[in-house]
Amino acid sequence: MVQDKNWIATQEEIVQGKTTDVYFLRTKECLVKDNLDKTRVWAEVTTGGIPRGGKRLLFLGIQDALRLFSQAQLNVNVYAIKEGTILPHKDINGVRIPFLVIEGAYGDFAIFETPLLGCLCFQSGVGTSAVKLRIAAQNRSLLSFGIRRMPPAIAPVIDRACYIAGFDGISCVLSAEKLGIPATGTIPHALIMLEDGIVNAVKSFDSNIDKSVPRIVLSDTFNDERIEVLQALEALGEKLTGVRLDTPGSRRGDLIEIIQEIKWELKLRKREDVKIFLSGGLTEETILEYRDFADGFGIGTYVSNSPTVDFALDIVEIEDKAIAKRGKFAGRKQIGFCSKCQIYLCEEFSVEEIICPSCKEVMEKKLEKIMENGRIISKIPTEQQTRDFVLQQIDAIDSM
Repeated sequence: MVQDKNWIATQEEIVQGKTTDVYFLRTKECLVKDNLDKTRVWAEVTTGGIPRGGKRLLFLGIQDALRLFSQAQLNVNVYAIKEGTILPHKDINGVRIPFLVIEGAYGDFAIFETPLLGCLCFQSGVGTSAVKLRIAAQNRSLLSFGIRRMPPAIAPVIDRACYIAGFDGISCVLSAEKLGIPATGTIPHALIMLEDGIVNAVKSFDSNIDKSVPRIVLSDTFNDERIEVLQALEALGEKLTGVRLDTPGSRRGDLIEIIQEIKWELKLRKREDVKIFLSGGLTEETILEYRDFADGFGIGTYVSNSPTVDFALDIVEIEDKAIAKRGKFAGRKQIGFCSKCQIYLCEEFSVEEIICPSCKEVMEKKLEKIMENGRIISKIPTEQQTRDFVLQQIDAIDSM
């Protein structure tokens, strides 16, 4: 008999503080009994590095953080860098950039450090990997197929990060509904096996599935990829729009030569318009290798199982006095950005203007107040707006 336990925390349980680390509960208990829980602090979210040797990260997760703080009715002020910003983790002088700041009585928000960081770390990790792939793929299509590698409850979180990072499509039905876009997918091996081969499978798909769905055929189930592509082409004719190769590693050989053979056969039949998509264990490195030969990529584990960005929340001021643990920079900080020189510079928060040390122009202040006394005061952008913001930044950088 299956145990009647749900191992996915509900939003109510998260808001109640049940997903915190126990030492924060004990800390709060001590502070309350010592009459210190109302001590006002300035706490910054920073990170000491970027996964996979990266130079920049994509900052995501603010919306979930604001929702948490709002539902928990925390009387705090929150400042943050705009969601979807691509930036390094340190300024030009090696000072860690504050991505998000909480100002308030420490006892009011102490137990929410754990879920806050969980929102930021995971989503920023997935988004950062997705942007790496978006840059590597250039104008090739990217499809998110990785939700099967993670608990189903967080599937929309993964796909949201991928979509914002510039992916062209996602396979999850619920994610697509939330994002307001059509779900994207091809034909699985199971259909081909149960229909006794690719010809029957594609004919069934064509007969039963809405005509608006592209006829993209998986072409490596039983036979050589080239053979199955030609079988699909003969069965579908002009309706065939693309083929997907998911060749297992034990049979892969030289995948580039396989693609070239298929392209040659399609050329002979004047069907060079048929797109070729690849899937199966793809990474940033393999996309760079296959980019000039394929039209698109289905990405799974590389994004869904991305290493997280190891954000930490640290107190840097107590009752207006600058203070920090070893390895951190004390005091309130603002972060300036020069779009002309593409550099970031941390300064004291009270500085009226931050001047670019290179061009001497006034820098844009990136930390903006988004919550005041527990009330959200900033307009929450849509996923499409955040995606557009990310794509604009990608145009200005050549690597992550």
